[in-house]
Amino acid sequence: MRSNHALRAPAAAADGPDLAVVRAPRPRHRLRWLLLTVGLLGVSVFSAVSLNALAAQGAVRARALEERVDIAQREHAHLVAVVAALDTPGRIKQVAEQQLGMLPGGAPRLLVLDRTLPTDETADAAATDDLLKPVLAAER
Repeated sequence: MRSNHALRAPAAAADGPDLAVVRAPRPRHRLRWLLLTVGLLGVSVFSAVSLNALAAQGAVRARALEERVDIAQREHAHLVAVVAALDTPGRIKQVAEQQLGMLPGGAPRLLVLDRTLPTDETADAAATDDLLKPVLAAER
């Protein structure tokens, strides 16, 4: 058996080394840490796979949109060519004559009016001679 000398408080033992009573180590919770680590690893893998799937889905959508843009660009180029063909002066003249019944005009005619503004004294006399004045007044 042991003597009480080993169980004495450290301050009382002046002649020996300083010893203290140590409790037994607590059991470590290794299973808890293992489950937590495995859970975090599983969530990380699931997140990575989900993000990869979303990225692939976005790439498929982007490719479909690029194909639609290509089709629209080709259609636009075709329509620009059709408008350019219909916009020629010969084509416009043909449509105007055949479909709209328009006739080609002759040389342009100009009407030159030699008018001066009448003074107050000649205004009354000019009112009876001016043929345009009643027409212009009626248009207002």
